[in-house]
Formats: sequence, structure tokens, C-alpha cells
Amino acid sequence: MTKQITLLISRMNRTLIVAALLTAAHLAGPLAQTVQACPMCKIANEQDALLPKAYMYSILFMMGMMFSLGGGVAFAMYRIGRRENADIENLEQFGLQTAATGMN
Repeated sequence: MTKQITLLISRMNRTLIVAALLTAAHLAGPLAQTVQACPMCKIANEQDALLPKAYMYSILFMMGMMFSLGGGVAFAMYRIGRRENADIENLEQFGLQTAATGMN
């Protein structure tokens, strides 16, 4: 039983660490500075017909990667939560079984 409790505590600690890191990353977001394109890039985009389309695809790719990573993190947090709930249910069942048999 102590092994199960230590396992549950270690998973909870990992969850708290991940939550703290995500909170820190979220709070550090407004500190980032915006980037401006150079004037030569603007002129090159106006002169070449295919270059704006290439920039559009690169922006779509970057946005897709960002949302893929965010979805992966959200899915991982969901799975961690499900595992913790299953562990808690297992511990509760174990406690009910020991109480019914009279062992502690």
C-alpha cells in the first residue's frame, strides 16, 4: 500500500511541476517583444509574385506547429488526470476491501 501512495504522490508532484511551468510560461508571454520585418523584405514581397504565397505557407506551418504542441500538452494533461483518478479509485477500493476484511 505504501508503494501505491508514494506513486500517487510522485504523480501529483509531477502534475504540480508541469502546472507551475505552464503558468510561468503564460505569465512570461507579455514580456516578449514584437518583431518587425525589414523594409527590404517588404519591397521584395511587392516585386515577386510567388514570395507572398511562400510567406503565407510558412506562417500557416508555424501556427500549425504551435497548435499541435498545445494540443499535445493538453492531451498529456488529460491523460495524467485520468491516471490520477484511476489511482485514487484503486486506493479507495483497496481501503474498502481492507475495512471489510478487518485488516488495517
